[in-house]
Amino acid sequence: MHRLMSGSTDVIRYRGRRSGTTFTTPTQYATHGDDLVIFVGHPDTKTWWRNFREDRDLDVLVAGDWRAMVGHAIVGADEPDTIAPLLDAYLQRFPKAARLIDATTDSSGRERAVVVRCRPR
Repeated sequence: MHRLMSGSTDVIRYRGRRSGTTFTTPTQYATHGDDLVIFVGHPDTKTWWRNFREDRDLDVLVAGDWRAMVGHAIVGADEPDTIAPLLDAYLQRFPKAARLIDATTDSSGRERAVVVRCRPR
């Protein structure tokens, strides 16, 4: 099934920062250069992305290949200049996600936005 969805869906595998437990979860991604951008919808209700508040290793399954990467969570309010091009790349790929952050109407939605940038290790 992953092969059917791998044009927009990946699988991330990482170790929890406190528990050390390995987690695996599917996400949607967009590309920005060599980076993968994962938008965190409703970040107030999700905790997985907090594992990446600092650079952390993860593996990402894309198109049948595992890629060794480093993930870092970017919060719009903290890093508005950094998140802008990443969020734009994601919204270009998935325009309907704009309604989750009101990205088309004001900047406050972008301030609340969270993305996890995954760079090749």
